[in-house]
Amino acid sequence: MGIDYGISPGFNDYLKDQIPYSNKDSIKSFNAAIEFFGGIEKELSKTISVKLDYSYYVRSLSYSFLYEVYDYTITSHQPYVFANYLFKYPNYNIKAGIGFGYHFQQVDNKVNPSTTLTYHSSGLGMRLEGVFTPRLSKNFWAYLGGFAFGNFYSKLKDSNGNVLKAENSTHEADVGGFGVGARIGFLINLN
Repeated sequence: MGIDYGISPGFNDYLKDQIPYSNKDSIKSFNAAIEFFGGIEKELSKTISVKLDYSYYVRSLSYSFLYEVYDYTITSHQPYVFANYLFKYPNYNIKAGIGFGYHFQQVDNKVNPSTTLTYHSSGLGMRLEGVFTPRLSKNFWAYLGGFAFGNFYSKLKDSNGNVLKAENSTHEADVGGFGVGARIGFLINLN
């Protein structure tokens, strides 16, 4: 499981245009999200490995203004291919790597209890990561990681191809952005 802390400037601009707050600072620039992840890794040599990684990312935003509620849920399927440099020691390993992937996003805007508007986008994601894996037993390791990410996504569109825009605005929303995060889990060695 992981936690991300990042900013999506295009989506924040949309929120500031859409929500009629008199004080636009009430809309947070940075937001936290959770991710669930898994992967498979193959060592190519004593110092290089390749990893296939998948994350399911979830972030929820809710703002109230008078009688209106602005409720958004952002989900993203984030597959990556990583190249890692390994520092191997008897009781722990350290990895530093870079990964790229093509991601698929969905934004659900719950406008009332019975109506949810859905928008989709996709695009390239990049991640730099460092991982510390202390050995717990012969084939079982803890997984402690930190990362920085950047996402370059297309504009959010509904099923008819209409781009998400705030009322009375020409700004087109997207959920691309950048940030940092951390992961905790376990690793099983199948060798």
